[in-house]
Amino acid sequence: MAIDLKNWILPPRVRYLMRVARGKEPKAHVTRLLREMVSWTAPRELQRALFDLYGWWNGIDVSNNAKLENKHKGERRCFVIGNGVSLKDMNLSLLANETTIGCNSFYKHPQAKAADLKYLCMGDTTFFEDTPRGVEYHRVIERELPRTVKMFHALGKPLVEKHGLYAGQEVHYYRHGITVNEPELVDFDFTRPLCVGHTTGSKLAIPLAVYMGFTEIYVIGFDANWMESYRGSYHFYDKHELWPEFNTQEADKRHPRYADQLINALRDFESHALLYEATKARGIKIFNAGKGGMLDTYPRVDFESLF
Repeated sequence: MAIDLKNWILPPRVRYLMRVARGKEPKAHVTRLLREMVSWTAPRELQRALFDLYGWWNGIDVSNNAKLENKHKGERRCFVIGNGVSLKDMNLSLLANETTIGCNSFYKHPQAKAADLKYLCMGDTTFFEDTPRGVEYHRVIERELPRTVKMFHALGKPLVEKHGLYAGQEVHYYRHGITVNEPELVDFDFTRPLCVGHTTGSKLAIPLAVYMGFTEIYVIGFDANWMESYRGSYHFYDKHELWPEFNTQEADKRHPRYADQLINALRDFESHALLYEATKARGIKIFNAGKGGMLDTYPRVDFESLF
């Protein structure tokens, strides 16, 4: 029997890892592979220690997030707001007296001021690029949401400090670690690297609600309809004047293949499943109070009936 020397010297899986190392595989595939490898081979505490070392080395201090732990304990409920299309048909002025946590470009909603957003989360590092549009974007948020507490990705700190953004406003930063696959390993401690979620909503906004002590979390605008609206807007706004690459999934060239977008969509659904199980074990309830959409992880409730 002939010996396949190529496969014997360099087995297919080794060649695949080499392609990954050279950046020859799609980003979505690489991210998932590396996450799985680290998750299975590196002990959880070792991962956290390495991320803590990285944060210390780069001067990223998130210890002041401790002031947010259980800050709202006893208030029972809060509303976490995504940016899905369904927000067009919802009366957000009902949220004026509620504790609300929004995401990214919520300021663009016609009822943003009426909703009086209490917290704004931003986890996509694209929004912190040091370019004229990046600075302009944050100037708009600084102006439109002056009383809103901000929670940004730690990589955004240099941009904020360099351009003197959010002077006099409360700004916090978080660090993201390796995403876990088991609900028992999900940790909501914002003074350590976070380990769950894929989008700003699932990796930052919902965990923040848990960290601050809420026991009932109602999500709205979490439509999870990215693939349903692949060539159309998946936000409550039709176009973004500063970030046109986020107008549609097709326009987002970070993941140019439809298959890559499917992987990312699946990762977020997996994240919500982890959040649901991890919070249930802690006696915390999450409900989907949005209208329509594809996210079926959480029990549905009628939004208007809550008021």
